Amino acid sequence: MEHQFNLYLIHYILQSKKNKRVAGTNLKAPGNLKTNLPELSQLDAVHKGIEDFYKNESDGYSFEWWSDKDNGIGGKLEFASSKYLFADAGLYDGEGDEELKYFHPLDYPTPESFVGFIIMPDDTIYESLYYMSVSDYELNNLDLDYEGYTQMALEARIFNHWQRVLLYYMDGEGIGSVETETFKTEMPKIFPDWTWENFIAKFESLRLSNKNK
Repeated sequence: MEHQFNLYLIHYILQSKKNKRVAGTNLKAPGNLKTNLPELSQLDAVHKGIEDFYKNESDGYSFEWWSDKDNGIGGKLEFASSKYLFADAGLYDGEGDEELKYFHPLDYPTPESFVGFIIMPDDTIYESLYYMSVSDYELNNLDLDYEGYTQMALEARIFNHWQRVLLYYMDGEGIGSVETETFKTEMPKIFPDWTWENFIAKFESLRLSNKNK
């Protein structure tokens, strides 16, 4: 059970709740996966740790916190249950990025966004996770595998739109500029030991493009 990043996440959030910086939380942790799932084992060969989480922690897991619901200050992680993880998500409408046919959402962090895997018809699994927003239905490479994603989710305390913050950091334009300013302003208020510099340093240490050099 070495991949239970969620336990550390809950610890940090509850610490801030105790100090009145977080107003509320909501945890849903169904039972763990009781059967062997070949597709999950295949996925784990590329995205180390995901099978361990589903089999030893929870088959579908969500945790949410908020400080100011009215202004969207909070965060959420919501993993798909295994029965939906490999199903057709129905996101490809015949136009745009054809790889959407093969996109399997793992995390539903906001009502308008998904983070997931690309699994091709020949069972090739892309090494990186991708972010998709319903505003444009484009796949954005997060440059992180499952282990990197969960570590960054912990580092970001699952703050709303943290994935867009990373995309903006990588590209310097397009989506994520407003979210980045909110993130950089609000995070130190809620988590006083958090710094932008450490957040970025952690990301750089986990990026697949840096590991593959």
